[in-house]
Amino acid sequence: MTAAGYIGTYTHGAGGRSAGIYSFLFDTDSGEARDLRIAAEAVNPEFLVLSASKKFLYATHEINEFRGKPTGAVSAFAVSGARGENLSLINQVSSMGKSPCHIALDNSGTYAVVSNYMEGSVAVFPVHADGSLGECIQTVQFTGSGPNTERQEAPHGHFFITHKTPAGVERPNRALACDLGSDRIWRFAFDKNRRNPLLPLDPPFFQSAAGSGPRHAIFHPTKNIVYVANELACTVDVLSGECLSLLQTIPALPTTAKTAVGATAAAIKFGADARRLYVSIRGDDSIASFRVGEDGLLEPERVVPSEGRMPRDFTVDPTGAYLLVCHQESDNLVVFHIDRTTGVLEKTREYETLSGVCVIM
Repeated sequence: MTAAGYIGTYTHGAGGRSAGIYSFLFDTDSGEARDLRIAAEAVNPEFLVLSASKKFLYATHEINEFRGKPTGAVSAFAVSGARGENLSLINQVSSMGKSPCHIALDNSGTYAVVSNYMEGSVAVFPVHADGSLGECIQTVQFTGSGPNTERQEAPHGHFFITHKTPAGVERPNRALACDLGSDRIWRFAFDKNRRNPLLPLDPPFFQSAAGSGPRHAIFHPTKNIVYVANELACTVDVLSGECLSLLQTIPALPTTAKTAVGATAAAIKFGADARRLYVSIRGDDSIASFRVGEDGLLEPERVVPSEGRMPRDFTVDPTGAYLLVCHQESDNLVVFHIDRTTGVLEKTREYETLSGVCVIM
C-alpha cells in the first residue's frame, strides 16, 4: 500500500530553511519514502491536519502579521494527484492570534480549531463543503501564568483535541486545550449544532503541576483516559474521568539517565494497537516508549536516539509498522521499523528535509 505523507516546516525564524509544505509517498510494505518534494510554497506552514476524506489539508502559518494586522494565518489546500502528492491553495484566513501553532478538526469535520500560542487562545472556523475555511466564529481567551518566567509569563495555547461521545451517552463531545503558559488543560463541551460550538465546562480546567507546561495530548481509543506530554517538566500525565483526575505522572526520560540539559517533551502518539505510547524528546533528541497497561497506566520501556536534532514531531504509518520522525534542526526525516511484539524501534531509512516540525500521513 502507498500512503501520501506531508511535512510542515519553518521557512524563516527558528532556523527555518524550507520553502513550504513537503509531500512524499510512503510504501507501507517496504518502509520507503519516495518523491519527497515541495508540494506547496507557503510561509511557516508549521502544523498540518488532513480531512477524514484526505481531499483537503489545513495548515497553520506561525507568523505574527497577516494582511497588515497582528495575527497569524491558517490555510486550506485541495489534495490532488494520483496518490495525493499535490496541494493547491483554496483560501487563507486570519488565525485571530499571533503564532498559531496547532490546528485540529472536530470529529464531524465541520469545524477547525486553531491554537494561537502567543495570544493564549483558541479560535473556531467553519469548514465548508468545498474544503474552504470560513471566517472565525468563536474565540476563547485563556488566563493565567506559571512559575517559569521565560516560558510562562502569560497563557500560551498549544494544542486542541476533541473526543467523540461514546455510543449511547447523551451529551455533546468533549474537548481539551493545552495551555503551556498557565499549566492548565481547559475543558469544553463541543456541540457542532450551537452557534458557538465551544462551551466551557465546570470546572473549566485541570491544573497541571506548576511549571510542567502541558503541550500535546491524546485520548485512549477505548478507555476514558487522556495522556498529556508536559513539555517543560519532560513528563507524561495520565488523567481519567470527566473532570480529569490525575492517575499518574511519569518521567519521559529515566531518572537515572544522563540526559541533555533542557530536554523537553514534544509530540505524543500511540502505536497502531494503543498498547504502546511514544513521546519525542527534544534536547535529548530521542523517542521514549511506554507500555500501556490494562488500567491505562504507563510503564517505561526504553529510550532510543531519534537520529537527528530536535525531533519536533512524528507519526505512525497506517499499518503500525513504521514510525517517521522529522527533525527541525538537522534537516532529516528518519524512518524506524516498529517491532509489533516488543515495540522496539529500529532505524531503517533517512531522508533530507528542511526544518521539519510536523509530519502527518
